[in-house]
Amino acid sequence: MKARYWLLTALYCAGIFALSSRSQVPDPGFSFPHLDKAAHFVVYAGLATVVSVGRRRSGNSAGWRGLLFPVFFALAYGLTDEVHQRFVAQRTFDLLDLAADGAGALAASALLAAWWRRADARKALSSPAGS
Repeated sequence: MKARYWLLTALYCAGIFALSSRSQVPDPGFSFPHLDKAAHFVVYAGLATVVSVGRRRSGNSAGWRGLLFPVFFALAYGLTDEVHQRFVAQRTFDLLDLAADGAGALAASALLAAWWRRADARKALSSPAGS
């Protein structure tokens, strides 16, 4: 991945770390059952998106690696985040949070892979033959 995308990924991860370092997470002003799991899903879908876009724009998003690398990256970071939370007052390690992280990352990565596969197919159809 190009340096600017690694930087963007590092900044995104730093934002997650900053939120995880707080004993109380910001109140969104609304609530529903399992809101925390939905938040994990969205945040880690975002992380997988940042990694996927960075890899795609750096030219290394082909095949299964293009789909799975962002998921594994997000899961690995999610695991370190859950371990980190064990050392923050009023926070805990939660396997369900990690599952939500992985689900969000997988959903985002799969949607982007499908989108890009379709875009590549359109580009191939619209390009002149033999070029």
